[in-house]
Amino acid sequence: MLILAQLLKSDSPGYKGLPTDNLDKQRYADRLFHDLIKPHFEFEENELFPAIAGIHTEIDQLIYILIDDHAEITRLFELMQGDTKIALGSDLALDELGRIIENHVRLEEREFFELIQKHVPETIIPLFG
Repeated sequence: MLILAQLLKSDSPGYKGLPTDNLDKQRYADRLFHDLIKPHFEFEENELFPAIAGIHTEIDQLIYILIDDHAEITRLFELMQGDTKIALGSDLALDELGRIIENHVRLEEREFFELIQKHVPETIIPLFG
């Protein structure tokens, strides 16, 4: 997801083998959303979060933030899919989406997963590989 975030941001360099124009970036992002990101969100919301909720207050607080992120990211993808106020291939829309995805990934990596490792019993962690 982090490569996608970088690809969408307007101030990031191009990546070899990945789309370079905004419309192709949007199409690529939409495909990744449906194939990888949406299933990832569903796994977290339906399996991971319920299994670890209530173990530690900081984890619970981050779960709420991450669920809000999921909703915002999903909303932005949905806005780009149809006849909406977000123009196809809009620099601003892609940049905003890239930055939200980047912040979400960083929050998971730097805070959420660290708290899981610190506070969630080892008997629960292997269930989620």
